[in-house]
Amino acid sequence: MVRATKAIFSVVLSAFLLPLSTGCSESKPPSLDDADKRFAAFYADYLLYSGVAADDADSGISVKSEELDSLLATHGLSAKEFNERADTYRIKPKLWKAVLTEVRDILQKRHQ
Repeated sequence: MVRATKAIFSVVLSAFLLPLSTGCSESKPPSLDDADKRFAAFYADYLLYSGVAADDADSGISVKSEELDSLLATHGLSAKEFNERADTYRIKPKLWKAVLTEVRDILQKRHQ
């Protein structure tokens, strides 16, 4: 579970650093499969649950491992699948960008 927590931190950090490394490419974003969409839904919930996506959030991210396990299960993700997805997104930044766009869309829909 520690690896999953570290992977989530890495994914969150990557989300903030990705715009600096992607440039101004105009190519069509990759389409998301069901696993990508589940990951995006999980990630949106994680951001909301941890307070990162809240308007009045403090700077600390505090999610207990039991809560993380529950959140993964809610979205049908195992820790192994989460880690595999995170590894895929690290090596495919355009796919990661498409997932982040999906996360943004989910958060915007929930905020309305």
